[in-house]
Amino acid sequence: MARILVVDDSLTSRGIALRLIGELHEVTVLGSGPEALARIAQGGIDLVLLDLLMPGMDGQTVLAELKKRGEGLPVVVMTADIQASTRERILALGAVGMVNKPLTREKLVAAIDSALGGSRLDA
Repeated sequence: MARILVVDDSLTSRGIALRLIGELHEVTVLGSGPEALARIAQGGIDLVLLDLLMPGMDGQTVLAELKKRGEGLPVVVMTADIQASTRERILALGAVGMVNKPLTREKLVAAIDSALGGSRLDA
């Protein structure tokens, strides 16, 4: 059972992610980038599922900060943005993959399994 941090400004999206993977993993949900960075700094997280579009500090900014800090934590971005340029940017910032919204149990489980196995993912 992995310790997964779900970061999404949408209460609905956080609830969906928790419902889809909560029985399989220990899941913590947060609603903003600054909260996520503070929680990650405390340690004890195996994987981050990160929304890309959030007000204030977006997912790309969170990824850039994690890269700057030298965090080796696997991050999978959750987004409805399917543009190739977006995928390239988030992978360059250190994400191990991207899961397209709407989220499904199959997509999330595959993304988590792949990310924790250390390989790049495109789900």
